Amino acid sequence: MKKIYAKFFDSLEIGDEFPTVIMGVLNLSPESFYKGSVYNDLSQMKTAALEMVNNGANILDLGARSTAPWSKKITIEEEIIRLTPAMENLCEIMPENVIISVDTQFSQVAQKAYKISKKYDKKIIINDVSCLKTDPKLMNFIIENEIPIIMMASKKLPGDLLTIEEIVREFKFTINNLTQKGYDETKIILDPGIGHWVEKKIHIYDLKIIHNLSKLRTLNKPILVAISRKSFIGTTLNKPDPNDRLNGTLSATSIAVFNGAHIVRTHDVDNQLLEIVKMARKLRINY
Repeated sequence: MKKIYAKFFDSLEIGDEFPTVIMGVLNLSPESFYKGSVYNDLSQMKTAALEMVNNGANILDLGARSTAPWSKKITIEEEIIRLTPAMENLCEIMPENVIISVDTQFSQVAQKAYKISKKYDKKIIINDVSCLKTDPKLMNFIIENEIPIIMMASKKLPGDLLTIEEIVREFKFTINNLTQKGYDETKIILDPGIGHWVEKKIHIYDLKIIHNLSKLRTLNKPILVAISRKSFIGTTLNKPDPNDRLNGTLSATSIAVFNGAHIVRTHDVDNQLLEIVKMARKLRINY
């Protein structure tokens, strides 16, 4: 099978022959399920961001709205208010080789983040958990401005696809839609959408998606997994508190990397994670 490779800007090469990319999570939403990832104070957020980068993060994922389906909903205006000062600060302090990912489903939020990034001559990626379904204008915006996109597998609602076969089919549909409108498909990263996004998606589906992750390779795109401290780990290990799910996270992450993940989105960027990811990748490519 063809080796997967993509280059984002001049600073980030992703693929089978490159080290696994680490994406650190910076949440600005007090509604987020894991409170250890929430930074409401800008000084605290900047300290955490720099620590993540020093520990090996290549991308920082900045989100101002909790995407958990049971979370309190906020307006687009509130999302922009939360995002703007944090985006300004990150753009100001981040090294040139660190990419900022903006976790949003809305074109107005993406436009604001993009405007700030241009001011500081920074490069950004948009991370949309709805696979460009929530706001059709977001698709037009990323096409017009040639912005890379992380698409999480979704059909009608974020994360509503249950099997790897459904995920592959929907990704094919969306990729085809983008390319027909002139988008460069080398700017696409795929996220299978692990997590309890809809009621019927119980933990068994997440376990099976991770087990069958290599089937996403048929699309020849970098694969991102967002596993960190999620509910399927809590259900499997009987750990209802996300604070107790680190061991399960590391175990599932190692399997996902072994099965083909190129990017790991995580709340915990440290040497333990890096060693586990490195070992899993070495086992994958050497045997």
